[in-house]
Amino acid sequence: MLALGLTALLFALPSGPSGSVASAPPSGDECMGEEELTGERFPICFDPGNALLLGTGLQVREGVALPTLQAGILLRTERTSRSKGMLWFNTHRILVTEATPGTSRRAITTTLYEGTFRRHLEEGFILIPTSRPLRIPFPFDVTVAMRAGHLERRVWEGPGFTVETGRVSLLLDPLRSASGRLWLGFGPVASHSLRRLPDGELEQELSPFTTGLLETGYETEDGWWTLRASGLAGWINSLEGDRRFRVRADASVERILFAVNNQPLWLQVYGTYAYKDMGLAKQTEWTAGARLMVRTFSAL
Repeated sequence: MLALGLTALLFALPSGPSGSVASAPPSGDECMGEEELTGERFPICFDPGNALLLGTGLQVREGVALPTLQAGILLRTERTSRSKGMLWFNTHRILVTEATPGTSRRAITTTLYEGTFRRHLEEGFILIPTSRPLRIPFPFDVTVAMRAGHLERRVWEGPGFTVETGRVSLLLDPLRSASGRLWLGFGPVASHSLRRLPDGELEQELSPFTTGLLETGYETEDGWWTLRASGLAGWINSLEGDRRFRVRADASVERILFAVNNQPLWLQVYGTYAYKDMGLAKQTEWTAGARLMVRTFSAL
């Protein structure tokens, strides 16, 4: 019901996210609106990847409704090397934490650091160092994605936790967007995880590039809409000799509802699915939810 009510509110909102009626943006400055009566200007563009994140909402996990809280630090940087026709698009997510409080199915998930580093070349190529060096077109941007210190603690499963100590992947992006607002990456993943079971046993798991990752997303120029999806699938091996096939998939849609004093409020609707990869028992599980999120300091 919360998600339906918020979605109805979303489509009932006026076109300007700042709570004022915005005129057409001035020529040459598309991220500024202007009050028709006073002429006062205000920002109408926001960066969803550069902010202090706070959120709350409702989540349904295997048919059980749960409240959720979220917090974290989001940073995004762009570095240009015009002499080489190169752009770097870097994103950083620091201490992003989600908790489900209460007495039923309490849990916490937190990530110490997660980052992506995408290099965009105006004309990508492969150099083959033969006697007469060959230059072959390479129609992909290259992204290095990494994650360190990802903790999952599900209290109702008893003592124990799961920690992905590290994960790194090399992704190829055929879209090669020069704006950084559209991306599609796919490639192999290497990871190491620790799982402390309720009986105190410590289990280690490795995926030595036997897992594949697909990530895609799109952001509008003004930051009002954001779409993201990712999928992870492949084989993971324990040091005890066991091997299993696992899958994780996530998708989300975000829309700005309004902004108060240039601090926007987003509505996010999301869903996740895990196959033999959730919790201490490596369960198959789905989750869906909606949350309201404040990203402070995100005005462009």
